[in-house]
Amino acid sequence: IPQSGLNLYIVLIARSAIGKEAMHSGISSLITAAASRQPPVMRFVDFSDFASGPALRKAVAANPSFVNVAGEWGHKLKRLAAEDGRDTPMNQLRQVMTDLYQKSGPTAIVGGITYSNRDSNIASVAGVAYSMIGESTPGRFYEALTESMMEDGFLSRFVIVEYTGERPPLNVNPLREPAKALGDAVADLCTHAMTLLDRQETVMVSRTNDAAMMMEKFEKECDQQINGTIDEMWRQMWNRASLKMMRVSSLLAVADNWLNPVIDVRHVEWALNLIRKDISIMSKRIEAGDIGMNDDSRERKIVKMLKEYLENPVPASYGIPEELRQNSIIPRKFLQIRTARQVAFTSHRAGSNAALDHTLRSMCDSGYIMEVDRTKAADQFGFHGKAYRILHLPNYRPS
Repeated sequence: IPQSGLNLYIVLIARSAIGKEAMHSGISSLITAAASRQPPVMRFVDFSDFASGPALRKAVAANPSFVNVAGEWGHKLKRLAAEDGRDTPMNQLRQVMTDLYQKSGPTAIVGGITYSNRDSNIASVAGVAYSMIGESTPGRFYEALTESMMEDGFLSRFVIVEYTGERPPLNVNPLREPAKALGDAVADLCTHAMTLLDRQETVMVSRTNDAAMMMEKFEKECDQQINGTIDEMWRQMWNRASLKMMRVSSLLAVADNWLNPVIDVRHVEWALNLIRKDISIMSKRIEAGDIGMNDDSRERKIVKMLKEYLENPVPASYGIPEELRQNSIIPRKFLQIRTARQVAFTSHRAGSNAALDHTLRSMCDSGYIMEVDRTKAADQFGFHGKAYRILHLPNYRPS
């Protein structure tokens, strides 16, 4: 597409024991079936675990067109998130991945690396088609995210696909290999791609008029979302939404007709659905305080708990009189129990209780809550302990 290739970074998020490994085995089966007819097809998929930025640069210099299938991405993301400068290889990898995402167009050049030892030099390469697909559990993935990842645009390059359903029943008759027609189709596609690579040619993806109108409408929506807030995380979330939508639409068109790919309404609708879900997932996580481990994320987490407290009766096991909730009064012990295992609080250098107290003091100072007189709480509700009256809660989602 104009001024851009079709690189995609995709992360599948699902709980343990759901079947995420099928992502790896399915790709392996498909590429193996195609390789039985056209062995060079194997070059388009790489299951390597790149340990540093230079390692990835060297890989794309040797093979400028492949998808990297990565397992347990949450583990690596935690290292990528470290910003203390102690994990230089991962810092370099983050920089290279950020760079490669934008350098997939036919005229874009990915810079090489020059060392004192010439044998270690890495040459520059043009038009790198590098994509990545990984998987992780929700806890490991979201705990590793930081606000800086949102603000510097690294995370906005990813398409997040999250499965929250139950574990499906065992398939006692699984397909051992793809249908021959499917393997042949992938082999034909890869053969065509190899021909283009050898000739250093590219194919522009066109679009129907109706598809173009839909894409333009979404582009304007993205502009409105970005211009409507100064929240940098929200702006970054929408910053590449249109680009991701165009790339997904284009890939669908290529899959349907790689000789003359044309984006139609069906492709755009499917891509829009995917990208809107991606935005919805991240916006909910941001509002819930699941992104980052600083004061702001802890406050967002408390605000979410306060809203839930006001909207839903408290289980009897908490031992909190319903009259307190009806009067918008929340005991500190409720929040202490709820935050005891939250990483944003347990990771605080002074411990989870100190982090909770610091957050509550800040919210009192801001006028969101106020501490309730203990004597009055005891006389009126029979409750003994520290409690807060909920006065006003912020709405973090931009209008």
